[in-house]
Amino acid sequence: MQKYGKAIASAVFFVLTAVYAMLSGDHRIDPEEWVAVAIAATNAIGVYLVPLTPQFGWSKTLVAGLLAALQVAATVILGGIDPDEWLLILLAVGQALGVGWAPAVSDNGVSSGVRRNNRSAAGGSTQSGPAEGGSGRPPARTGN
Repeated sequence: MQKYGKAIASAVFFVLTAVYAMLSGDHRIDPEEWVAVAIAATNAIGVYLVPLTPQFGWSKTLVAGLLAALQVAATVILGGIDPDEWLLILLAVGQALGVGWAPAVSDNGVSSGVRRNNRSAAGGSTQSGPAEGGSGRPPARTGN
């Protein structure tokens, strides 16, 4: 769960969206519901494929958020909002929030959790930034 948490969260909401599409209304998936299922599937696949990088640790959440917004727009534009579609909108928002909340670690070792400064492999110290109480500048050199 720790490594694939965001992908699992997105996949769970994809399955819930597909079940919603099958069970709501006339119990068959109409074209508007196929669009919703396709967007939810694209969300799950996108969250799985997009790597976390040190500069953009929020990249998976961004993908999920953008596709959730597309899901809401498609729901509003294609069929309008009736009581059944509020559940679809909640599922789309839940998918984005679930991805944002869940943990993940990419193959490059970057985690969506809190990043900490560690000692380098050579045994040297790392610089502390303003968030850690330091100035963010390297330590001053003293005489040799």
